[in-house]
Order: sequence, then C-alpha cells, then structure tokens
Amino acid sequence: MSSDSVLLQELDKLELNDLKKVATLWNLSKLPYKEKNKNGIYLYEIFQDEFYLKGVLEKLTQLQVTIYTSILKNKNVLTLGEISRKVNIPPINVEMELNLLRKYQLVYQRKNRERLTNNLDKYHAFEEIADLVPLDQNLKGEKYKISLEKYLDRKKTTEIPDEWKAAVKAPKQLDTIKKFYSIAASEEGIDLNLQSLGDLERDALVRIYLSGGVSEAEDVRSYVVTSRGKYEQVVPALIAKGLIVDVCFVDEKFVRVFAIPDEILKYVQTHPILPSIKKGTKQRTEKLASNDLDFFLNTKKLISYISRKGLVLAKSGKVKQADHKRTEQELLNPDIGIFPEKSQIYQMELILPVLKLLNLVDIKGENIVLKGDVNGFIEKDIFEIMKLVVHEVNEARMKRVIPAEVFTATEMPFYDKLILDKCVSLIIKAKRIHLSVIFSNIIREHMILSPGFRTKNFQSDLAELRKEIMSGIFYLHLFGLLEIEYPNRFLTLSKLGEYFFQTGELSHKTEKGGITINPDFTIIAFPDRVSIHGLHLLKAFTELKDYDRVYTFVLTKEAFQLGILLGYKPIEFIDFLKSSSKADLAQNLLFLLEDWGGNLPVVDITEDCVLVRTKDQNTMELLLGQIKGKKIVLDEIGPTAVLVDKNRVQDVITVSEKLNLIVNLIR
Repeated sequence: MSSDSVLLQELDKLELNDLKKVATLWNLSKLPYKEKNKNGIYLYEIFQDEFYLKGVLEKLTQLQVTIYTSILKNKNVLTLGEISRKVNIPPINVEMELNLLRKYQLVYQRKNRERLTNNLDKYHAFEEIADLVPLDQNLKGEKYKISLEKYLDRKKTTEIPDEWKAAVKAPKQLDTIKKFYSIAASEEGIDLNLQSLGDLERDALVRIYLSGGVSEAEDVRSYVVTSRGKYEQVVPALIAKGLIVDVCFVDEKFVRVFAIPDEILKYVQTHPILPSIKKGTKQRTEKLASNDLDFFLNTKKLISYISRKGLVLAKSGKVKQADHKRTEQELLNPDIGIFPEKSQIYQMELILPVLKLLNLVDIKGENIVLKGDVNGFIEKDIFEIMKLVVHEVNEARMKRVIPAEVFTATEMPFYDKLILDKCVSLIIKAKRIHLSVIFSNIIREHMILSPGFRTKNFQSDLAELRKEIMSGIFYLHLFGLLEIEYPNRFLTLSKLGEYFFQTGELSHKTEKGGITINPDFTIIAFPDRVSIHGLHLLKAFTELKDYDRVYTFVLTKEAFQLGILLGYKPIEFIDFLKSSSKADLAQNLLFLLEDWGGNLPVVDITEDCVLVRTKDQNTMELLLGQIKGKKIVLDEIGPTAVLVDKNRVQDVITVSEKLNLIVNLIR
C-alpha cells in the first residue's frame, strides 16, 4: 500500500461519519473499527474488491456511466468542459453528476485556480479502482457463456481460493492450473462441490439455474435477503467455489449478472440440484402420477352434465360457483398439482375453453348451451378425441378469436406449440428429466442466448417465458402424456405419451386377473395389469371410489347408464369384465347389466326448435318433399307434425308460399 496513494489521501480527509456514509454507499452494513485511520485503510481495501466494486457500479445511472467510462477511456482524466461536450449537457448539470461519483469515491477533483470558470477543473478516476472496472460489452451474448477452463486459464495456482480447493478435495500444492481444472470440472469434483454448500447457498444456485444459468445480481440479492440470509456471504461463497462467475459489462448501464459455468450446467443436466427442504414444510407423498385418458373422458362427462342439468352464468359472466362445485363432483379428478399455485383450478375452467375450440358450446341468455354435432363427438373413439383435442389446442394460439371470458383459458393459458415441442424433445432425449432442467434449458436457448436479448428486458421476458413453459408442461400432464414423480417432480413420457409422440404400440389387452369383482359390486383394478383402455372403460361405466396403488370402483345403475350416455357400448364393457376377471361373471350381475342397459328412461327436451303442423297428412308430405334433407327438420313427431330448426323458420315459410300453402305463424 503506497503512502502517496491519492485514494488513501482522499479517504484520510474524511471524518468518521463521512466514512460511515461511504461504507453505506458501498453496501457495507457497518465499519469494523472505532478508529478513523483503521476504517480508512479498511475501505481502501474494500474499494479494490471486485465484488463490492461491481455492487457500486450497478447503482450508476446511464448518464453517470457515460461520464465515468469517458474518463476511464481518456487515461483516467477529463476536464469538466470536455465531459460536458461529450455528453452534450451544460457543465452545471454535469457537475452535479460528478459530485455523486465523488461521493461514491470513484473520481476526485483537481481545481484549476488560474481561471474563474470551472470548465478547466480536472476530474480523475482513482487508479486503483479504474484498473478493475470492466469496460467491455456483451457482444453476441459471450458474457453468458462462461467456461471454467477459460476462467481458470487467466488465474495462477496461488489465486485459487482455499474454499474451492477444500470443496473438491484438491491437493494443497498444485503444479498447474490444468491439473486443478481436471479435478474441479470432473463429475466427482462438481458433486463434492455441490455437497459442500449450505442450504441457502444451494437455493441461490438453484435460483440462478432456473433462469437459464444466468441471473441479474439484483434478483439474487433480493432472493437471499428475503430468505433472511446475508447476500455478502452467500454469493461470494458461490463465486469462491467456482459455481458462479460474477460478470459485469457495459450496456448503457453497468450490467451485473451471475452466470453458472458451462461445465456445471452440463453436469446439472443429468444430476439436478434440488432445492433444500425448509423445516416444517409438508412434503407430498412419494408417488407416480399419470392422468391417462381422464381429461378426454371428462370432456364427455361435462357435455353430459350440461345436457342433463345445464350451466348457469352469474351476472359477472362467469359460471356460478355452485355449478363449479357440482361439476367437480361428477368429473374424474386428474392430478393437476405439478405446480402448487395452480392446483386449485376447477376442471370446468379447463374443459370449457376446449369445448369452445371444438365449437360444441355457446352462450344463450344466462346459460351455457351445447351446439354443433355433440352426438357425433360423444360417439367418437376416445383416442380419436384425444388427437382432436390436442390438435385444436396446438392450433389455438393461431386463431384470432375473442371468446367470452368463461370460454377463455385464463388461469392456465393455452401453450405455444414451439415451446411444447421443445419440452417434449428434451423429455424424449433424456427419457427421465427433472422439471428444473426443462425450465433452465428452454430459458437459456430461447431467451438468454437469442440474438435480440437485452438484459434490461430480463425480468419481463423471463416471466413471460416461464408462463409458456408452465403451460406446456401443465397440459402435457393434464392430457395424460406425462408421468410425474413426486415429490421431486421428475418427468417421463407415459405409455400414452409414447403412443402419441413416438407412435408406439398401445396394448388394449388386460391380463386375466387384472380386476377382481366382489359380491357387493366393488371392483378392484391393478393398474400394472390393466390396459389404459381398460381403466378408461372402468372410469366410464363405474364410480371411482379410491386410488392408492390400486383402483377401487363401485358398479351402480346410475354410473353404468351414464357410461351408455357417454357413447360407450355396454357389450364392450361386459366383454372387458369377462376377459379381465379371473372368476366367471355371476349370472345375477349379467342380468342386472342387461336390465340397466335396456331402454334408458331418457326424456328429450329441445329448446331450439319450432313445431310445424298441418291439418292433414297429404299437406305434410308435400311440404316434407321440399324441406327434408336440408338440415331444416329436426324430428318427425307424427304424420302431421314435425320439429324444425328455429333458425330455419323463414325457409319453411318461403317453401310453403311457393307450394301455395297458407301459413299461419303463431308466436
């Protein structure tokens, strides 16, 4: 430390209270000594610590950055007049900015006493600090691609922190940097390094990883402080162990980010860093969740519910809360808790937007009504419905329509097909992948390393992309195409997903003994021995009571008849029971099923029609000869009476007049 250091001299001029103010500006909570001289020397050393220096540079405004970098680029000195001309701002305004830089102890002033004007006053950057300030830019996103090899290549063996050596169990005496790199970048070395972290250090690293391996310093600072940790301890510990690199560059302002080196990122792809479990946090029970064909069966069930009971809108334009709860009781309960914040969504809010895409629902007055070829949809094979629904949701973002809010996927918006495809590609490639790896990969590829990315848009772009990924994963799981391992949320393609994305074979065959039918008509089904289609038939024709490694169903008259209304053939279900049960089906059960599946007591109530009657049968036959087969007649209810579409009444009148029939319109 030189006694003729200008920086040391300037610090020596300050009183103790002034030194405390400077310490606050440099993000120091307090000074360690009572003596002024010791604190001055302490600050002198802190000013040359890159971690604290970058913390100050972050605070500078765009104008202050322009002024400061101009001084640095001109051999660390410029006059007030020269600075004023460079930034095109009056000297008096420039002087105000320079005074702030002086308070930060980044520059000092030397007055020109020969002139009355201040324009010739010289402003110098402190040499000790100036040599450490990064002036490079982030061309082509190079600052986000950090390699441990290059990072270490610029260091001497004596400059490697002891914490890093200890963490990776490297020998104290190192011959070359290459030898240390081979230890630190090995799988064993990285694993040991990660194991050496404290809970908050690990969580901060996970935070950076989840945003593509790069995170703004301010975001990490906020996270650590909110988690009741000390930013000045947690982050330097990660830097010292080479798990993150403190990157600073000029992009209008001094931009500071923490980046995870490529070697660490590559390791985490297959060895994900799981966040620590907070004390008192209730963990989800370990299980494997797959929704099979439940969502597609639920589309049929909701259509059936609307046709039987209707859905009424509140004054707000949303479905009444009572209907939310009633439909939830009738629908199967898929696992949608992959994202805890989304686990309270009512299924109707997910299904109605899909039915609108399929043009099967609309609003009439205060009611949601069915429209289009509902019967044709109900009768489709469930795998055909799956392909149709997925296709329509894939295309949803391309359609420029603004449906009523009740038909809008607001709580969980439909995904971007490009992002969904990337999610699927990562899952197929890895076979088993952690959720965080998908987030990190896509954010890094589609945002961080994209040519047009600017750090000033970091948080808004990140929030938007996270929503897109969340939607993609959510719907993949909802559609039964993904299996989720709880509580750590590893993802794999389900059998249904392999069939859909990889055109794999999907067996409809169920093992003999895959189900057990008890005398009280409860049915036990073993999921590893029953086909997906078999489980689907059980869910369609029976009432699901419980699932805990095995399914428990109850066969009731209401559930069986609902299965028929959902478009399934009773004989298909009975054949499944015969082929899957080890014992023969009891005769009384077969008689019951035949009785329940006989003439269903269905009452058809049609609102969207008009009654057309004639006095005699000949007149009706004459009229039908002209209007039949034109989607005008809904039903012939007698020799002199038919029901016609209420929107085609004018067509009936026109045809009647051409036939010289006398029209009597009753409204």
